[in-house]
Amino acid sequence: MDSLADHVAARAVLTRTWPGWDVRFAHDGMGDLTHHLDLGRDLTRTPGWSETFEPSGFAASQHTEPRSVVSLRLPGGRVRAWGSGRQPVEHLAGGPRLVGLIAASSATPALTDMPYGGVHFDPQARTVSLWAVQTVAGLHDWPLPGWEDWVLDFRGDDHTRQAALLPANFPFPSPALAAALRKLADGLSAPLPDMSAPLARAAGAASPEGTTPW
Repeated sequence: MDSLADHVAARAVLTRTWPGWDVRFAHDGMGDLTHHLDLGRDLTRTPGWSETFEPSGFAASQHTEPRSVVSLRLPGGRVRAWGSGRQPVEHLAGGPRLVGLIAASSATPALTDMPYGGVHFDPQARTVSLWAVQTVAGLHDWPLPGWEDWVLDFRGDDHTRQAALLPANFPFPSPALAAALRKLADGLSAPLPDMSAPLARAAGAASPEGTTPW
């Protein structure tokens, strides 16, 4: 999806067109699908695919449309927030040392559009809260390296908890749901492409040994 609004619009339409079904977003990507088939989460992943790194730098100080928003509860209880160019799950790959870099970061501009996700750190409670409307592969392996004594509060695509924690001068903008629904409707009403030629080529291709053409 191109935005949180697109994600919310698609979820709303799927909920209405599949009444009685449990419609979920595969936050772990293919890992969720292979896990659902009792094949484990690593079937389609190469060894060492999830890497850690030394934390360095943090804030996206030049952008009002960051990929994610990071908030931090300071020792006195006050919460600060920053825009970041990293994906939500990438903030966990550097371990808890990143929290110190976040606290020392300068302020970032107020948001002009909703991010794709967010992370909230509460060092006193040793809790990480994370939400996203994109894949966050690897979270099911919690605790990730360095976070062994922290608790993960994974919120799926629900941003409301972080929204309630953000300071008054750094609110989430309201997503443009009407525009996202119109875009989705336009895409669904467009005529489907003619797939007869590529399907005919695929059906006539020689089959690898042990497979059956269709």
